[in-house]
Amino acid sequence: MKISRPSGDVPAILRELRSRLRWTQGRLAAALAVHRSTISRWERGRNEPSVASARRLRALTQGMRYGNAWRESLRGEILAKLNGRRPVASISGGKDSAAMSLFLSELGIDHDRVFLDTGWESDLTYEYLRGELARALGPIRWVRGSRQMEELIAHKGMFPSRLRRYCTQELKVLPMAQYLRSLMDGGQDVVNVVGIRAAESEARSRLAEWEWENGFDCEVWRPLLRWSEAEVIAIHRRHGLSPNPLYLLGANRVGCWPCIYARKSEIRLIAETDPRRIVRLRVLEEQAGEQAAERARLQGIHLASRPSWFQNRLSTRLPNGKRDGTCWPIEKVVAWSKTPTRGVDLSQDEFLLASRSDGCMRWGLCATEPEGPESPAPLHGTLGDKGSLHGNA
Repeated sequence: MKISRPSGDVPAILRELRSRLRWTQGRLAAALAVHRSTISRWERGRNEPSVASARRLRALTQGMRYGNAWRESLRGEILAKLNGRRPVASISGGKDSAAMSLFLSELGIDHDRVFLDTGWESDLTYEYLRGELARALGPIRWVRGSRQMEELIAHKGMFPSRLRRYCTQELKVLPMAQYLRSLMDGGQDVVNVVGIRAAESEARSRLAEWEWENGFDCEVWRPLLRWSEAEVIAIHRRHGLSPNPLYLLGANRVGCWPCIYARKSEIRLIAETDPRRIVRLRVLEEQAGEQAAERARLQGIHLASRPSWFQNRLSTRLPNGKRDGTCWPIEKVVAWSKTPTRGVDLSQDEFLLASRSDGCMRWGLCATEPEGPESPAPLHGTLGDKGSLHGNA
C-alpha cells in the first residue's frame, strides 16, 4: 500500500486497514489526529486526506506491511535479553496477564504460566482459569502456599490489614519465590514475567520494564508496561479469547473476592451476584471475633470492637482525638455499599482503607488499584522503547 499523496485508492486502503487492525473509525481517527467524521468522508470518497494526513496514513500502512519483520526483530531482541533464561509468567485470571501470555506466544517465546491460588478468588475466575483461559494460553500451573486465605485467617485469628498485610506475603510472594527457587535449584535460570501496565496508576508508571528483585533472586520483566487497554482488548479479540466473566458483570479488577481494599462498587457487586461469599465473610468474622475476645480475656483487656474484614477508617472519634477502632460487620458494609455514591451516609470509597501498599501490586501478583486514566494508545503499540505491531480495538 503506497500513499504518497491523496488518491482514489484511499477509501479501499482505509477499509482494509481498519479490517486488519479491527479498529473503529474513531480509533483510526485518533491515530491520524483527525475527527471521526473525516474518516467517514474519506472512506466514502467525498474528501481526500491532506498531505500531512496522507503522510501519517502512509506510516501506518507501512507498519502493517513490515509488521512480520518488525515482530521478528523484536523477538530477537527479547531472546537476546533473556539469554537462555526461562520466562515464568504470573497468570491472575485478569485481562492484562492473559494479554501478556498471548503476546509472548505471538512472538514464539515459550514460557511457563503460573497461577497463585489464594483460595479466595471468585468461582467464576476459577472456572475461567480451568476452562477458556487454559485452552487459549496453554497449561497453567497452580501454586499454593501452605495455607489458603480462610485457613490463614483462622490460624492467625485476625484479618489482613493495612499494617499487617500478611495475605500478600504468605499467599503470593512466598509461594512464588519458593516456586522460582525450585526451578533454579533444578538448574534453570528464570525471569519472572508480570502483566502490569503503566497506565493503571501513577505508581506503576514509575516502574522499569526490567528490574532485579532480591526477594525472588531473579529479574522481573514487565512486557506490557507501555501498552494501552485498547491493545489488551485487541489481542484478546485476535485470539478469540473472551474476558473473565467478572469484567462482564461490571468488575474493574479480578483477584481476591473481595480484597481488603475493595471499592464500594465491588462490594455491592459481590453482594448482588455472589451472596454466598457474604455468608463466608460473616462466618470468618464470627470465628475471628471469638478468637479476639478470648485473647482479650486472657490479657485482661477490654475488646472495644470485634475484628471485621473491612476496617472502618471513619470510626467514632474519642475525646482525645483518636478513633475508637470500631469495625463494621459485613452486613453493615453491604448496606453501606448500596447507598448513593455521594451523600451523608458515609458513602465515599474513602470509608475503606484508601492507602495502597506496593506489595503484590508492584510485582503484578494481584491487582489492588483502581484503573486510572489511559495514556494515549501508541500508533503501533510498544514494548518499552521498542515497537511491535498490535491491532488496537
